[in-house]
Amino acid sequence: MPQPGMPSARGEDYLIRRLQDLERKVQELAAANVFGLTGIKPRDGGTEFDGYVTINGAAKITGTLDLPAGIIGNDALTNPVQIGTASNGLSNYAITTSSTVRASVTLTVPDGFSQAVVMANPTAMGLNSTGAADYLYVMAVVQNIGGGELYTAAPAALGVGLAAPFHTTLTGLTGGDPITVSVATRTNTNPWAASTANQANIYATAIFFR
Repeated sequence: MPQPGMPSARGEDYLIRRLQDLERKVQELAAANVFGLTGIKPRDGGTEFDGYVTINGAAKITGTLDLPAGIIGNDALTNPVQIGTASNGLSNYAITTSSTVRASVTLTVPDGFSQAVVMANPTAMGLNSTGAADYLYVMAVVQNIGGGELYTAAPAALGVGLAAPFHTTLTGLTGGDPITVSVATRTNTNPWAASTANQANIYATAIFFR
């Protein structure tokens, strides 16, 4: 141990060098990213993460959550939704007095879904080719279930048109099941001859649920 009045073996400038070393280390720590390779970057007013984050436990978000489109699959959702659409039509046909399906579409139930809200929009136009007033009827048909006929008066030798929207809910479905949606038309009193003015169209949309 150095004696009072005797120089230290470490040198008289030891304390100065020691303080300089400590000062340098403090400066290095102040400039360094204390999170190192974790991918965490403090930002003014927030934090940026690069890489994956694992949360073991509950997480509470009190603000908005902005996510890129398409990153959450249906399997992660409690009640996912899928949509199917289709359309078809027929023209230049004879309209008889019996309600007859003129055009149909088929929507296929996606895998993992068991319910569907089916919206059908059948439209029809027809030329009354007879010499007497008559009526044109149109109806949607979903899985052989008629949506109820709507009709319009058709004066002799004139054309008319109308639509008959209908929607229904189907349950107990299985992936791959077909859902057939159709349009049916008829006249009331006499058949109408085939004409390019005679048209029947069906537009169908199904919203599928688990």
